[in-house]
Amino acid sequence: MNRGLSFAIAALQALIIAAIGIGISIAPLTLTWLLEGDGSISWLVALQVAVFAFLLATGVPVEVSAGKLLGIEFPEFAITAMPLGLTLLMALMVIRVGYRLSAASSIWPAWVGGAVTFGLIGLGSSALVNTDAVFAGEWEPLLIPAIFFGGLLVISSTFASRYEMFEGANGAEAKERVWIRNQLFSLYSKLHWSIRSVLSPAVRVGLGVVATMAAFAAFALALALGFGWIEVVRLYEGLRVSVLGGVMVTIGQLALLPNLIVYAMAWLAGPGFAIGIGSSVSPFASQLGPMPAFPVFAALPTGGFDRGILFVLVPVLAAFVGTLLVRKYVDQVRWEYATRLTASIALAAVTASVTSLSSMILAAFASGSLGPGRFEFVGVNVLQFGAVVFVEVLIPSFLAALIITKPYDPDSPRRK
Repeated sequence: MNRGLSFAIAALQALIIAAIGIGISIAPLTLTWLLEGDGSISWLVALQVAVFAFLLATGVPVEVSAGKLLGIEFPEFAITAMPLGLTLLMALMVIRVGYRLSAASSIWPAWVGGAVTFGLIGLGSSALVNTDAVFAGEWEPLLIPAIFFGGLLVISSTFASRYEMFEGANGAEAKERVWIRNQLFSLYSKLHWSIRSVLSPAVRVGLGVVATMAAFAAFALALALGFGWIEVVRLYEGLRVSVLGGVMVTIGQLALLPNLIVYAMAWLAGPGFAIGIGSSVSPFASQLGPMPAFPVFAALPTGGFDRGILFVLVPVLAAFVGTLLVRKYVDQVRWEYATRLTASIALAAVTASVTSLSSMILAAFASGSLGPGRFEFVGVNVLQFGAVVFVEVLIPSFLAALIITKPYDPDSPRRK
């Protein structure tokens, strides 16, 4: 695959992914407009909603000017919360493109072609739908989507195993892949031995704890919706929308479902989350003000639990068990550290840091503004979440590390 071909393929894939990202919203909106519209609303409104949803999913904030809605005045505000369902869908498609481009003998033209095309689509689509009332900025629709697409493409095409259509089909590996991996390996080798020796098992445990929390959070959310199905139906009826309108509400909720899973992760950890400034939802107590009538909010607990501390055991047990399971990856730790105590402290500290940082990144992506007034913040307090997770992982990981980090003794029998 030569440079021109890789550039063209990446640019075409960027166009297709952007079309899917916008089309997944505009298709049902257009259907609703055709079948249920009374002519009072232009189809351009459907296009605006779809484009702004696409831009939000890539990280572009949408500004709304002060105005009046249903006779109620509201101040200027920004929508910054990303619909992570749509974000993940596009991200997975970009990663798949990057995997297939990993076989190219020269990848940098694909990085440039894909990033520039995706950025230009963001800029062009925003220019098409921007109005004085709602707009997406000047440079943000170009730069942020380009970084979103280009960054994912670079990572996936560099670190994925090379795509091979059939055995022997690939030629020389792209120099860009080799150079980036060599640079990262060089940085890794320059780390202090105290960090380098524990980094691999710590990353395994940290990401494992985050994955476990996400799985439990998704399960808890599903249970809450299942047991609260009567309230879900009541809220759907309260919206007084048609069948197509109900489908649109459901699609919107699915786009925000990953956000809700991250909120549920914060709920399991203890800090909880907020649906608007002044509100709080945690295992210990809940304080909710006026809420939008979205059916998915039927899953929100209206009060605390007498034994809410039990939910905090999820990350604690995950950290303890996860640390025990990386026993076979701590040989270097056992060799480098002179005492079990210092080895355990180092492993636990790095593990807790990885878990905390990963949790904070997820919370930052899932949180933001959804409207004016009290809805200027919806989501998780990032710093509080990270601090609590750090402590919850540090202690059990340290205790488990005391079991698996016995210093290396050449006279002792080898572990099988």
